[in-house]
Amino acid sequence: MDGNPPTCDFSTKTNRGVYLSKSLIFVILIIFALALVATAFIVYNFAACPRTDQLANVTKYELTRCEQPKLLVIPLATDNNKSIIAVETTTSLIETTTVDETPKVTDVRLPKYVKPDRYYLKLTPYIYEGNFTFDGEISIILTVKNETKQITFHGVELTYHSIKLIKKEDGGEVKIVERTEDIPRQFQILILDEPLIAGKQYYLNITYTGILNDNLHGFYRSSYEDQKVKRWIAVTQFQATDARRAFPCWDEPALKARFVISIARPNDMTSVSNMNIVRRQKHDSLKNYTWDHYAESLPMSTYLVAFAVTDFGNMSDNNFSVWARKEALPSAAYALDIGPKILKFLEEYYKIEFPLPKIDMMALPDFKAGAMENWGLLTFREIAMLYDEGVSPTTAKARVASVVAHEIAHQWFGNLVTPAWWSDIWLNEGFASYVEYVAVDAVEKTWKLMEVFVLNEVQSVFKLDALTSSHQISVEVGNPEEIGAIFDKISYGKGSAILRMMNHFLTDSVFNAGITAYLNARKFGDAEQRDLWSALTAAAQGSGAFDGDVAVVMDSWTLQTGFPVLTITKDYDTGEIEFKQERFVLINNTLEDQKSPVWWIPVSYTTAAEKDFESTRPQLWLRGERSIVVKNISISRNDWIIANIQQTGFYRVNYDQHNWELLIKILNDPSRFQEIHPINRAQIIDDAMNLALSGRLDYRTALDITSYLTHERSYVPWKAGLVALGYIDAMLSKGAYYLEYKRHVLRLVAGAARELGWAGERAESVVRAQQRVALLATACHLRHVACLEHAVRLYANWMLSANPDAYNEIHADIRSTVYCVGVQTGGAREWRFAWDRFTEASAPSERELLLSVLGCTRSPHLLYRYLELSLRNDSGIRKQDTVRVFSAVASSAIGEPIAFNFVRANWQRLKDYVGSVSTLNSILKVVTRRLNQVHEYEELQRFVNESCSELGRPVQQVLERTAANVQWMQRNYQTIVDWLLEADKSAPAVDDA
Repeated sequence: MDGNPPTCDFSTKTNRGVYLSKSLIFVILIIFALALVATAFIVYNFAACPRTDQLANVTKYELTRCEQPKLLVIPLATDNNKSIIAVETTTSLIETTTVDETPKVTDVRLPKYVKPDRYYLKLTPYIYEGNFTFDGEISIILTVKNETKQITFHGVELTYHSIKLIKKEDGGEVKIVERTEDIPRQFQILILDEPLIAGKQYYLNITYTGILNDNLHGFYRSSYEDQKVKRWIAVTQFQATDARRAFPCWDEPALKARFVISIARPNDMTSVSNMNIVRRQKHDSLKNYTWDHYAESLPMSTYLVAFAVTDFGNMSDNNFSVWARKEALPSAAYALDIGPKILKFLEEYYKIEFPLPKIDMMALPDFKAGAMENWGLLTFREIAMLYDEGVSPTTAKARVASVVAHEIAHQWFGNLVTPAWWSDIWLNEGFASYVEYVAVDAVEKTWKLMEVFVLNEVQSVFKLDALTSSHQISVEVGNPEEIGAIFDKISYGKGSAILRMMNHFLTDSVFNAGITAYLNARKFGDAEQRDLWSALTAAAQGSGAFDGDVAVVMDSWTLQTGFPVLTITKDYDTGEIEFKQERFVLINNTLEDQKSPVWWIPVSYTTAAEKDFESTRPQLWLRGERSIVVKNISISRNDWIIANIQQTGFYRVNYDQHNWELLIKILNDPSRFQEIHPINRAQIIDDAMNLALSGRLDYRTALDITSYLTHERSYVPWKAGLVALGYIDAMLSKGAYYLEYKRHVLRLVAGAARELGWAGERAESVVRAQQRVALLATACHLRHVACLEHAVRLYANWMLSANPDAYNEIHADIRSTVYCVGVQTGGAREWRFAWDRFTEASAPSERELLLSVLGCTRSPHLLYRYLELSLRNDSGIRKQDTVRVFSAVASSAIGEPIAFNFVRANWQRLKDYVGSVSTLNSILKVVTRRLNQVHEYEELQRFVNESCSELGRPVQQVLERTAANVQWMQRNYQTIVDWLLEADKSAPAVDDA
């Protein structure tokens, strides 16, 4: 028998082959056509509406027209990073994707069928090597809003052991048919055998196990060394979307509930949570564990839940306690001193008592954020809460006060009243960022911290908001990465700046009354920005302070990207003055005029005749108009005008050329420049230099303004000048004419630096200490000989000390400059000495400082070594400090290409190590600040396209900023070089190395 199977012969055979009859051909064609139709129908059905039992080997799917199954469970092969993806379908569409990439979703809101009322949570963390897990038991009381046969909640990286749904009314169990996981949305979905009845309550009881991860989010592990012994602790960080990593929950800010928490902890450790402990009991099965049972909380959002299991020590002042490593606990004394004072001030400021029975503040060795406002349990990086007199610089004390004030401010604005969704997170962060200055200014009156607000929260934010890739303050966000990305300078800094602007045009009394009314109306609930606008409008109209609708004014600032530049042009023949607005963008001509947004701009101003820099209420408004012409301002031809008094408005100001020349004249007059308020002197410098940077003002005019700094002695204008000149420094640092730039700035700095000197005064103000640090750092950076010699001598003497860790005579305020110069001018020996001091240091401020100065070396091999150390778990550099290392290395012209090349060569390794999109974005930002050549931009763009395009808006901002640097070089480089060369000819010699 041959190998061919028998066949049915319907053909006529001939010697030449096989022929088919016409009727048979017709039948075959009919069958073929029917087969095509059937195949198309099957393919359509499977591709459009995949089902659980038919997709075991699917590698690509499309959901475009399918309305049928509510739930799609897609088990995929487990190799090649494939995973199980489940999609809960609604009326929205999901784009075509492959399973190798988890589809990016934007609709991540939970269904509204049920709402949690109470969580009864019991956790047992296992805090020892080789385990690092926790067991959880949770019982959630649910109220059904709409009849449903489905329950959807959040849960990530949790292993479920049992899930039961019990009717509260009669104790009957509702059968759960299936549990499915929607990985992109981080949903757990329960399909029920019977519908839940609207208005009824049910218990959802779950037992599960979770991971004490080392990624600084959710319920995570941290460690520190005590007398060479590693000690482990377990702590939490849930904002914005990580409570779901610790317990199953409805993890959205508006879904508030009450929490009853119990923590099992080893007998030799303690636990802390949002509320006070009401009972302790021995653990039933773990003989070395004790249960701590906490009081029921007030209604709060899941992201504000917090707990910690540590062996820390604590100190208390009535209901206010601080916690830290026992060795570091004395350093928490200042936080314990200022915390209750700020709490009392804010109770009076809000006119609402703090509603919880206690506040705990805890300093953590590993903490991703600066601090977190968990209700009743505030958590901090150690550097943000601990202050060592004589070891920490004066500026660190101000930092502790500000961060403590920021987090306590949140206890009302954010915790008592919470944004309904993350799009309005600026209501939390903007308000706390503003009130921290108000509170510290009230408690530490001699510091005059409010003066530096314009530097930290206005001028620094302008740089980001001038990018076309910036975002609105109130911005729609969906997936967790998008939510995390808006915790930036726009939400914090711009949010606080526009609140300060509103405070000034409404007045303090009206603003405060509106805030109190808003908090009382929405307490224990959620709110949107329109609720705040309504309360402020009512307060303003009731007092007659403002007759408009606050929402109309403020929506122009929160719902539009960017900010305006107000150009003031005088007609010196008619006396008319035109006020014209347009959006300020870094790369000019990227916006068409007709598409440029408009704002409601409050305009305050003064003239040479008036010199009134105290009245900050607006004298006129641009009410969404592109320009207005004013005829009734009395001003002579040779009188200057200055708008935006004390820079209370969030906008830049440009003038006609004659007015700029008048301002240059008075500023360069040593006997008259102080007629202008110091904040407005800072504003003029910052506006002029950035108007020139964007091509709106000739750089020669802007640089002429900075020349007045030779006789300036106030910190705020000086700092604004150093920041503005610092951009030119970065752009010229790799060029042929950096020497001329260096000499110019040294001439400006020399006098003020000499007067301040190296030795600080007793009880010196924070502002004066900041000025000393800034000027001495600049002088040494620009290689002023006397500065370098003094710093080298101090560092060498420290190295000669018999016990350098115990005896360090360098004043804390100047250590940053001295250490950097010592490492920079030395070699491997000096670098190793600084590294050894880092490994031995226990004070957080000293460790942070040493991390920064280790990047000052000019030796490429040491810089590469330092970057390598930052990615090793055993190096002593904490994961939270990785960005600081890369920033330190990239801060010089030598280190920047090394850092950028290292990032590109080790990108996957970086991603695996840091485990955080926000950290990756920060690293990419700091290592690309100096890129300004076309080929560098092209290399960056290629890298982004190939490796990190998924990082979203922040990486687009990096690209845009680099493009702006390239444009700046093409447009301004020669103009600045010519100005510097001309200035250098007529200027006296400087003592530079």
